[in-house]
This record gives sequence, C-alpha cells and structure tokens, in this order.
Amino acid sequence: MSTNLERFKAIIERGFSQGDLTVADEVCAERLIEHEYLSKTDLPGPQILKAQIEDARGSIKNLRLAVEAIVEAGDTVWARSKATGVDPRSGKPVTIDVIDICRFADGKLIEHRGVPDRFALLHQIGALPLTPQRLP
Repeated sequence: MSTNLERFKAIIERGFSQGDLTVADEVCAERLIEHEYLSKTDLPGPQILKAQIEDARGSIKNLRLAVEAIVEAGDTVWARSKATGVDPRSGKPVTIDVIDICRFADGKLIEHRGVPDRFALLHQIGALPLTPQRLP
C-alpha cells in the first residue's frame, strides 16, 4: 500500500467488509487518536481499529461497506461509504451511511473521526418511530 487512499480503502474492504483484522496492524500507528462515539480509546492504535471492526461486524451481520465518495486533502482522507447487512436481533436488512475522516502520517493512520448513521439504523430495525413525532 503506497498511498493514504489505498490504506483507507484497505481498512474498508479488507477490515470492515471481509473481517480481516490484520489490516489494522499494517495501517495503524501505535498511537491512534480516536474520536468516534463509543469507540475504545485506551488501547494501542491497531487494537482500537480491530475492536471497531469486530463491533461493526457484530452489530450488522454480513456487513459490507462500499466507498461512494472519497477525497484526499494533504494528509487527510474524507470518505462517505454505504454500509449494508442484516440486523442480527431483528433479522431486518439495514443500509446506513458512514462518514470517516482519517489523518495519516508516515504511512500510518494516526487520527480518526467516524460517524455511522446510528439513527437510520435504529429507525430501520423499528427502535424509532416510523414518522417523526411533532411537538405540540
């Protein structure tokens, strides 16, 4: 892997879509600054990414991520991906958008901000009302 775009795509394709945890050892710095809500932050960088991959694949069965838009600006990769799969509790198919902002240095991921659309996930599995509730 020679570019940050290739590194990012490896995380998405090999890691999240295929469950290959070894990608974390290849692309993560030992110190990863993690900003994603509910992600572990008190582990070495590769372990943080491995935990995120395992959590995502446990939350959505048959998880597949497809990058739909990607931009590289300096040392940072910005991406919008589509996650699809099946909610393991309800058995319902789900599709959500995921936004990632990844900063790299010396060929390693050093900082990550991730925003999976958890509201869309909750709505699709029936945990949120089908229509917005209006305040009086």
